[in-house]
Amino acid sequence: MSAMLCRALLALGLSVLGILAAEEPLTDKSSAAKVLALYQKTLAAAQKDPPAPGAVICIGSSHMQFWKSVRADLAPLTVHNYGIGGSRMTQAEEYFIDNLAIAFKPRAVILYEGSNDINAGTQPSTVLASFQRLHRKLHAALPEARLYVLGVVPSPGKRFEKFAELKQVNELLRAECASQPWMKFIDTTTPLLGADGQPREELFKPDDIHMVPAGYAVWKSVIAPVIVPIEKPFEKAK
Repeated sequence: MSAMLCRALLALGLSVLGILAAEEPLTDKSSAAKVLALYQKTLAAAQKDPPAPGAVICIGSSHMQFWKSVRADLAPLTVHNYGIGGSRMTQAEEYFIDNLAIAFKPRAVILYEGSNDINAGTQPSTVLASFQRLHRKLHAALPEARLYVLGVVPSPGKRFEKFAELKQVNELLRAECASQPWMKFIDTTTPLLGADGQPREELFKPDDIHMVPAGYAVWKSVIAPVIVPIEKPFEKAK
């Protein structure tokens, strides 16, 4: 096989991998290669059409990636969503905060991570340690930037069996955010639970961990009242 043909097949394979990563919902069970392929695809798109400095940038796993209504939900803010399905806090710390956020000089970052960490058996203290490194990177590079951290989604099914660990991660993130005036934790967990303490099934896809639009409407109801009033004064007049 010629070298040229080998290179063509390799390029085709990477292209297909990127398409698969973009189209299928990625979770903690997805291979690291698929998560990396989606990250590279997202990064390339962002670099090709970069956000103007001073925007609000969203990073995180599939719950963030699938928040398709984020711009309307947080209007009139200028928002760019660079969610990467299947990702964990470690990847947000190692890759996303530098290359999908800091590189574009946002005035604020909205972070959602934790679901895949918990389900993969990562200790809450380890999630916290990754988050600490992430927010220190952000503040060192952009000391005026604000960071909003969303509570972990209480997905139904087997994931809810680790609700105790979910609550512990939330508590650690909440306490860490309270230690700095430029960070804020938003409880997006409790509103997704019913009076019985179980996930509200109508907010999730059947037999799936991901939310339907009604779930994101709940997100909007708790996120927008916190973020929009703070960020609106910084929005550039159009």
